[in-house]
Amino acid sequence: MKSCYLCGKLLTMIMTYKRIVTIVLAAFLLAACGNKEQQEQQLQERAAELCQYIPDHQLNSESKSFMTTDFYAVLDTMFNHLPEEEAMEHEWLYYFVTGNGGTIPDYEVAGVEETDDTHAVATIKVRQKWEDGSFAEDSDVEEHKLYMEKVNDEWLIADFDDHKINCIRYLANNRKNR
Repeated sequence: MKSCYLCGKLLTMIMTYKRIVTIVLAAFLLAACGNKEQQEQQLQERAAELCQYIPDHQLNSESKSFMTTDFYAVLDTMFNHLPEEEAMEHEWLYYFVTGNGGTIPDYEVAGVEETDDTHAVATIKVRQKWEDGSFAEDSDVEEHKLYMEKVNDEWLIADFDDHKINCIRYLANNRKNR
């Protein structure tokens, strides 16, 4: 009789521990999901902030702290160290998101995908607006890719629409042809 009583008590204790473990695991999962959503929101907000430093017609020196060292170096070479007449022959360099029409880009982060712990890609929608804030009638919404890299625990622009590789190719060809 005593063994049945002890077995019953043991079974009750096991069931109680299972419930506790299940509750604790459920709490961890809920916390992890909430944390992941918060991280995604923060990453999306950071991408929106970084959009303000996408070079367009010029490379601003304050952009340096918002870009990876290698991306800024490539852009600095293209924007600031090529003869002006040579650089102006390549409009793709100067017009990242706008053309000659006197418009201002209006950025919207459509989504961000974290590809690994230190890399993410943001899909950016850009529409042109006039200086008075109204949207240009003939302006379509264009989609761009903003590549981000986490450096020293901070997300930075690592590339934009593959401009980095295009600039590197141009520089390599330019040096080879000299």
